[in-house]
Amino acid sequence: MIREMMDIKAWMLGADELLQTIIYFNGFLLTSAFLYVVYDLGLWNIGLKRHAGVVRKDKDVGQFPPGYFIMLAVQLLPLTVTGFVRHDTFIMATRLTTLITVLVVYAISASKDGTFDTTWYRVWILFWISTAVIGPMIYVESIKLQSLVQNNERIISYSSVAAMILFVIHGQRVAARTLFHHFMNGNYSLKRFSLQVVRFVGFALQAIHYGTVYGLTDPVFQQGAIGAGGAMVVVIWSIIGMIIGRAAYKQVNGIEKRKELERVREGTARV
Repeated sequence: MIREMMDIKAWMLGADELLQTIIYFNGFLLTSAFLYVVYDLGLWNIGLKRHAGVVRKDKDVGQFPPGYFIMLAVQLLPLTVTGFVRHDTFIMATRLTTLITVLVVYAISASKDGTFDTTWYRVWILFWISTAVIGPMIYVESIKLQSLVQNNERIISYSSVAAMILFVIHGQRVAARTLFHHFMNGNYSLKRFSLQVVRFVGFALQAIHYGTVYGLTDPVFQQGAIGAGGAMVVVIWSIIGMIIGRAAYKQVNGIEKRKELERVREGTARV
């Protein structure tokens, strides 16, 4: 009994040492950053394929859940600002890149006829280019704005947690329902499902890092943990939809085979 307890204690010490080594070399963050790249590429792929389908006038061009991009952008914005305030390279790089991807892919996906020469697109481009160019200039030159942001770092940080909660309640709920019906109706495309798996692992890894280093009260940990939970719910509902859809397919297929067999028997009996 004592030997078993010593073995368990030695195993726990070894696991803790391994965890500290991974954190020291930013293993969780580097892997999570790579998964953000994969997620961004997935968004680009789906958005461009949808745009190509619109141009070809395909019947089923695919679509993101309603309001998904808006909620995603709202969720990303406060944490992007938090990354700059905390001088956190991981947050700045991953959130800013994903935010740009979301804005561009949304613009591509929003086109109903595949063209971009409308007033809406001109205003959209003007607004974001102006924000990207003028925003940093105003921030760098304004001492008051810098002080306002720095003095309210915790409020800005925890607003990202609130935004993530809203995103999980609305955006991920819609995504879960959409993917559930997608698979339940017999569709087997795994692109959007794969993106949710990538989101879950990416959020989980960063939550482990920030929770271990900064504690459970850290807003980045909380945001990552909530995001991982939301993505997991989408994954679980997708799997349930797959199971139900597969069972329904087998049932319908079995009925059709029995009917075909009965028709063959009737034809043979008549002969």
